[in-house]
Amino acid sequence: MIVLLSGQIKNIGDFLITERARKLFDYFFDDEIVILDRTKYLDDKLDLINKAKFLVLCGGPAYAPDIYKGIYPLVDDLSKIKVPIVPFGLGWCGRPADDPLKFSFDDNSQAFLQEAHKSIKSSSCRCNVTEKVLNHNGFKNVTMTGCPVWYDLESINKPFKKIKEVKNIVFTTAADPKLISQTVKLIKVLNKQFPNANITMTYHRGIMPDKYTTIRATIGYLAMALGAKFVNSKIKIKDVAYDLRKLDFYDNCDFHLGYRVHAHLYFLSKRLPSILINEDGRGKGMVETMNLPVFNIEDKELISRIDSQIIAYKNTDFESFKAVGDYIDNHFSIMKNFLQSLPN
Repeated sequence: MIVLLSGQIKNIGDFLITERARKLFDYFFDDEIVILDRTKYLDDKLDLINKAKFLVLCGGPAYAPDIYKGIYPLVDDLSKIKVPIVPFGLGWCGRPADDPLKFSFDDNSQAFLQEAHKSIKSSSCRCNVTEKVLNHNGFKNVTMTGCPVWYDLESINKPFKKIKEVKNIVFTTAADPKLISQTVKLIKVLNKQFPNANITMTYHRGIMPDKYTTIRATIGYLAMALGAKFVNSKIKIKDVAYDLRKLDFYDNCDFHLGYRVHAHLYFLSKRLPSILINEDGRGKGMVETMNLPVFNIEDKELISRIDSQIIAYKNTDFESFKAVGDYIDNHFSIMKNFLQSLPN
């Protein structure tokens, strides 16, 4: 048995990370996989956890100063967890965005990670920047496997196909509800470059207010939708939070543009072209790792640069994305070796 701690609550990216991680462990281990909520204390799950081969920390930007207690509450007495703890595909939190080497863990988290790294040959991280951050904080037995979302097992070793006509586009909205004007300008670019395409605007964190989305955020998200509809009344608006099946239609799309890191990785994993706009250092670390163009929200030339990049991709039928597929395939062997190094 393997126990996997997941942060899947509302943001569909967290569901996607969990599902891709589950499939990787299922593929390489002939074991039952139990998924638990990483946000909860685990005292009542200790008997289950201690029967497992190891406990997997699975999630996105978990390397925050308070990874222990803040991101993973676990238990107060870590000695009660008798099995190895394996950080898997985790990323740096993205702050401070301009200088990741100024990042540090709090004392409890530093001690927790030191103990975790002693019990395994290596941990796994999702990008080169995260690897540098961990090395800088004293953790040397780290393997840059990439994010689990890189790996759609059915697409490994399949090439990107040239796209001569873009018929269906996904635009993913920002987490920051204040990016209304920028969003509308990007929709205008898509409308100009692909006048005959169907565009679907998706919200990975949902639209309407609930326990995890404030009314203030909802107002911003609705303003984005209204602005997009003003540009193109045929644009579809979809809330894809909570249920991974809501992403099924992505497989029938040709191109992604937007702010959601895991939509970007989903498209690339399926050998489909994508442009990511970085809200912070997390996305930037990912695109730099995969040697893709870097577009940041604070760039005053962002809209014109995106426009030019799309033109360049169109002129070559998106052929340059072949290198991304090759990169993922090459790193799959690294992921495979990492998984095979775990206690069995």
